[in-house]
Amino acid sequence: MIWRWVEMFIQPECFQTARQLLLRQADRVRSFSGCFSLWLYEGDSFTLYSLSLWESVEALEAYRNSRVFRDFWAQIRLCFRKRARAITLTRFPIER
Repeated sequence: MIWRWVEMFIQPECFQTARQLLLRQADRVRSFSGCFSLWLYEGDSFTLYSLSLWESVEALEAYRNSRVFRDFWAQIRLCFRKRARAITLTRFPIER
């Protein structure tokens, strides 16, 4: 399993639009094959975050290559004041 953390820096005048786009996209992401969960967060300075849990890198890439993602990303990126930052995290086993 992998976690995907995305930090989106939004133009102040577009903040509510971006927030609504994320809320509408959330159920599509959650129902996408390989997605276990998705959480949305709002930070300070007009920053939005998403944290999602995926079955594998391949499942995440299938979503990122889908029309569902591409159409959404084309809309929300118009609201960015600078490039979004995405981090993929893999949990490593802890030996006891």
